Amino acid sequence: MAPDQNTQPSELIDAIKALVSQLSGPRVNQDDELWTSDDIANYLKLATYTIERRVVTRPEFPAPLQPCLTGARAVKRWFAGEVITWARQNRSKLPSGRARRKAA
Repeated sequence: MAPDQNTQPSELIDAIKALVSQLSGPRVNQDDELWTSDDIANYLKLATYTIERRVVTRPEFPAPLQPCLTGARAVKRWFAGEVITWARQNRSKLPSGRARRKAA
């Protein structure tokens, strides 16, 4: 993206400094990230429905963390590292996604 001709060099430098500061900030280790069922679905390339009904309900699946105890609608989360480890250990037992129909 080319800078606007009216942009002052100092504004551009400030914007670059802000971007560098944001990118060099503290990062959470991937193992410590909290994933929702949508995140797990993206990782395993399955539908969220399948994850919620056939994967996270398995007794050997990692225990969820529920940050807010606000009832049944509170979103559960799982530590990414535990999910990744579980998926590697159980890769032959994962449900397969449905075959997609080809458009006519």
